[in-house]
This record gives sequence, structure tokens and C-alpha cells, in this order.
Amino acid sequence: MFAGWETVSEAKLSRKEDGGNLAWAPTCTQIGTDRASSTQLCFQPPSVPAARMIPKGDAKSSKPSLRWPWSKKGKGHLPVDQQPDLEDQVPAAKVDLAEINAGPASSSVEDPTSRRPSSSAQAETPSSLFPNASHWVVNGLQINAHQGGSNSNDPGWERLMQNTAPNALHDSSYRFDPPKCDEDTRVEVTEELMGWIQDRESPQRLLCMTGAAGSGKSALQQTVAERCSGKGILGSTLFFSSTDPTRNTVSAVIPTMAYQLGSNNFTVRDAISAAVTKDPLIFKKSLKTQMNKLIVEPIEDLSRAVSTPEFAALPYAILIDGLDECADEQRQAELLSTIDDCLLQNEALPFRVFIASRPEWAIRSALEPTGYLHQKAYHVQLSNQYDASADIRRVLWRRLRDIGRRSGDPRAQSTSWPSEEDIETLVANASGQFIYAATVIKFVSERRSSPVDRLRAVLTWTPDDGAQPFAALDLLYTNIISAAKEAYEAAHPERDFLLLFSVLRLLHSYSFDLGPRFHQITNLEDNGHRWLISDLQSLVTIQLGSNGHFEYLGYYHQSFTDFIESATRSKTLFVPESRTVEFVTVSCFRVLDPVIDRNESTPPIRVIVSNLLVQYFGSPSSPSSFLNFLFTGSNVEKLKKWKAVERCMEKRWKEEDLTFGGVTRLWVDLLSHALLDTNVSRE
Repeated sequence: MFAGWETVSEAKLSRKEDGGNLAWAPTCTQIGTDRASSTQLCFQPPSVPAARMIPKGDAKSSKPSLRWPWSKKGKGHLPVDQQPDLEDQVPAAKVDLAEINAGPASSSVEDPTSRRPSSSAQAETPSSLFPNASHWVVNGLQINAHQGGSNSNDPGWERLMQNTAPNALHDSSYRFDPPKCDEDTRVEVTEELMGWIQDRESPQRLLCMTGAAGSGKSALQQTVAERCSGKGILGSTLFFSSTDPTRNTVSAVIPTMAYQLGSNNFTVRDAISAAVTKDPLIFKKSLKTQMNKLIVEPIEDLSRAVSTPEFAALPYAILIDGLDECADEQRQAELLSTIDDCLLQNEALPFRVFIASRPEWAIRSALEPTGYLHQKAYHVQLSNQYDASADIRRVLWRRLRDIGRRSGDPRAQSTSWPSEEDIETLVANASGQFIYAATVIKFVSERRSSPVDRLRAVLTWTPDDGAQPFAALDLLYTNIISAAKEAYEAAHPERDFLLLFSVLRLLHSYSFDLGPRFHQITNLEDNGHRWLISDLQSLVTIQLGSNGHFEYLGYYHQSFTDFIESATRSKTLFVPESRTVEFVTVSCFRVLDPVIDRNESTPPIRVIVSNLLVQYFGSPSSPSSFLNFLFTGSNVEKLKKWKAVERCMEKRWKEEDLTFGGVTRLWVDLLSHALLDTNVSRE
């Protein structure tokens, strides 16, 4: 052999403490991957100074303990929470020494860190590695070097990066200046979210935060991502966006997660790269297959290779924002199912997953009492559990005052601007939703105009105004309603989604129990009103009255009703009230016709006719769609219609032990004379 080396029967790596540092001790290792030809050696390089190592049990290290004596102390050996960007790293370069016959020790040898490894089967060794060595052979040695450079020598990792979505990262330049919480806002909910993420003993390893459109979910996700990054526990982030084709599908989710996890740990990265190299079509496989091959198996391999404290130090927080903005509800459901099967049900994995979404079908059905995630997930209902009005008030004061100070308008620089009344009006209009406040701030901050004038435009805006202070808000509502309309009418091509939704809003506005009334008028299936708004639950919801039965419509945003009732703002989504009333009127008489001759009518229709159609929609001097309907047709037809209406009203009043009041009696008299003022005998 050669000086300082001896063959041993078992390969071990030992350390000894030397002045507080770990130094190389006589150590044994097996060189080579071929068991038949590998050589087990024990070495103590005499000319190499003690190399500082990171203890295997160091909770901040995710790297294997072994470092070659010639390795430079560089960025590759920082703790996981201080790792540099990938641009400063070089992928693994493999050097296969099939057989090396070394000459005299003085022969010229090039340091492998100074150049790219040769593609030749033979490679030279650095002179500082084996001093005084001669006439020795090493078979099948494979060296993985992670130093600065490109990824050209790691095709697996390169292919992975080609399938990621860089725009979806929390610190992507594409998302420059993303929304996030002001320092003293959303404090309570942020503390709850961070507390859950850091409580690794909690049995629920999935947190789902749902909330209305514009409730601040993405801002909270961004804030949590930055805090987790600062604490060194951020494993991966992914921000969906329906308007960005690179991050509005599930195809890039697993590769993007794997890229970030591999960037945190070289051992995991090598395993991911090997999996891609072994199966180049992995990105065409199911999400479950991708998750197992690119994330689960590499992490499981790492858990067996390192100590428990080192494995525990692996960044573990996985954040996914805007699941509802991922195209195709079925793929959303597939992603949730994959996370459950592969991550939540595997106790060996360290991950805690935080998903934020509007309460649309995929996540809503999974979280409801009968859903498969109900017991497994910690559910934060943002719009219901937290009143953001106080935070919105603080944000508006701070931002508008800052805009005023930077403005050249002396009125805006006054301490009396904005007024307390202005702020309270804005807070009321926001209805607890941050997107309204953000929209106002963005509109007022336009530098080419006076903030005083633009704020006044917001507070006094009417559809006739040229300014569009709510353009961003209108776009959000338009996108949500359009998507819901498309999905509903794809399933029911014969139905008019916008008209049916307008009927639902009309019935709600007059305090009707939506369940039976909507079904009676539309003749749709039971729970048809719930199916109708299935994809609008980030804007509205069906709520129950105090008796637990009466159903009514709940709005998350006051600004949404302003939008949908304005033809100027909602444009092609607008449905005139006259059309809605006409539909309800025709529907009522369709139900009444079969029972007119029996001198009876069904109770729900009596209620609608007497309370809604007659009392609230017009008078003989100002006819509504209902009255116009009564005035159409022949005199016989008019008389028949009137008898039906009168019969409904009489039964309704009799049921509630009421009498025709003065105004109602006057209305009935005028209407009956108007209807019968023609020569019936000529019919």
C-alpha cells in the first residue's frame, strides 16, 4: 500500500474534538460502488490541516457530515436557512475512476475544483489528497461535487427546472411588490397561522384557510411565507393565478415544490434529479406518481441517511395559495387528494401544509362534515371568524395620509384630510373585505391627479361618472360570475344562469324563504338554489335563520350588490329588474292556471302573488311588469287572470286573519275597474 493507509474490514468515519473543532481522525471508508472490486481504506492525511465539520446532530444542518479534505469552506456548507440562491451553486458532477494507475507523487495533478471534470473514463487526482502515495488503484469511485457553475452536467435537475413555474414563487420577480399585511394589521389571524405551522406536535398537518374574494387571503399567505423564510422553515410556496398560464394549472405544482425542497438540501436534490433521469416522462404521470417519486421517496431516503435532529431541521412548511384559481375543479380535487394520500397519511414526513382558497366546490366539499378532510384539516374561515374592519380602518388612515403628504395638493397635506366621516364611509362600504380598501387606495394614489378629488370621486361615484374607481373590483366580480355562468350552463344548457340568479336575489330582497319559493317558481330540482350559487360562494352564501330552516342569501360584499345592480359596471352580466319580475309573474300564473277552476291555489304562490307581485311592483297609475301582464290578452283572459290574483289575495288575507286595508282596498278597486273597463259582453 502506501504510507499512512491500511486496509480494514469495516468502513467507518470517526471524529474527534480538537479545541472545539471537529478534526479528521484515522478513519475508514469504502471507496467505490462495486462491492466486488471496491477497496476499504483507513486514512489520516498527514499534510491536511484539521477540517471543520458540521456535527451530524446539528439541528440547523441538512447536509451529510462527510466533507472531502480538499473541499473549500463555501456557501454550500451553510445551514439550510442560510443557503444561497441556485445561481451560486453548481449541480453534481460525476467522475468515474474506472482505474487509476498513479505515477510518482510529484506528477502534476489538477485540483478538481479548478475545472470541469473530464468526460474521459480516467481522471487525475489532486496532489493534496494522497500525499506520499504510489502504485495504488481505486475502482468505481464516484464523486459528487456541488460548487458554483451551471446545471449542464445534471440533466435530471435541468429537466425538472424546465417544468417548474418560477412565477408562482413567493419571492418571484414576476410578483414584484405582492400584497401583504401591514405590520400592525391582521395580527390575530397571522399569529394563529404561524402558531399552527410551528406547532409540530399538532396531529392536524393540514391547514385550510377559506374566505370570500378579496378578504386578504393572498396577503396573509405572503406574510406567512416571508416569516417562515426568515425562520428557516419554509419548504416551498406556490401562488396560483387564473390570469397567468404558467401557474393556473396543476401541471407545474409538484415540480415547483420539488425544486424548492431540493434547493434546500443537496441530498434531496440528488435523489430528485436521479428520479427524473430514471423516468424522463415523470412529468406526464399522475400527480400522485409525481408526488411519490419527486418528493416522498427522496425525503424518506434522507430520513434514513441523517440523524433525527438533522432531519427535523429540514424546512417543512408547504404553502399553496389560490387553489380556486387553478383551472378545472376536478384537478383541484385531485391535488387535494394527492396531498392527503401522499403527505398527510405518511407519518414519516415532516411537512405541514397550508392551503388558502375561496370556498369553491373542490375544497368546500372536502372540508364539510361529510368530506374526507373534515377531521384531518384545521379550518380557518377568514370571512366568518375575523372582523377586519378595524384593520381596514388603520390601513385607510395610514395609506391615505401618506398619499396626502407626498401630494402637491395643499388640501391633501392638511391634517383634516381625509375626514373621519370619509374613512367611516369607506370602512362601511368595504364590508370587512380588504380588496375594497386596496382598490380605493390604488385609485386615489394616481399621481397625475389630486388625491382629494379622486377620493371625492370614490365617495360620490355614480354610473354616469367618467371615472372608474372600482375597475379592479369590477374585473374581479366579472371573472367570478363569468366562470360560474360558464360552469352552470355547461351542465344545464337549457337554463339561463344570470336570470335565475336574479330571481334568487329578488326573492331574497323581499324576505322569502328561498328553498320552497325558488323551487316553486323555477320548477327546478330540490336544492336548485344551492347548486345555482355553488361557484359563487366567494361572493354569496345560503344562510339559515334562527329557526334553522328559513333560508336566505348572505352577501360578503356590499360592493358586489352595487356591481350586479349597475348596468354600467356589470355590462353583459346585468339583468334588468323588469325581466326578472316578468319571469316570476309568468311562472306564478303557470302554477295558478291548473287550479283556478278549483277556486284554490298553492300557498307559496299565494304569498308571492299577494306580497311580491301586487303590493311591491307598481300601481294602476304606474304599471309594473306584473300589471302589464294582467293587461295583456283578451278581456276573458284578463278577467281570468284577475280572478286568480284576487282569489290569492283573499286567501292570503284570510289565512293571516287580515282585512283589506285602505290602501290595498283602493288598489284592488282601481285595478279591478281598470281590468274590467272593457266591454266584456263583446267577448
